[in-house]
Amino acid sequence: MLRLNELRKIVKRYGLQVERTGRGKHPFKAKGRVLGTNRQHTYPLKVHGKNPEISKSYLNGIIEEYNLPDDAFTKR
Repeated sequence: MLRLNELRKIVKRYGLQVERTGRGKHPFKAKGRVLGTNRQHTYPLKVHGKNPEISKSYLNGIIEEYNLPDDAFTKR
């Protein structure tokens, strides 16, 4: 698991950002271009609170959707 603030710092290195939508079951979303392509994509994150933890399943989803390296969230 990873805290939301840490996730924001890591995805910023890959040209992505985490935005707050403030609505529904997915109040945050990852947004940016898929690596290696010119395709813009968003990925919903189901988290609540000021600095919530992001589950491993959502981290794996971000890795798959944006073609990030498999160790993107393990190395710091």
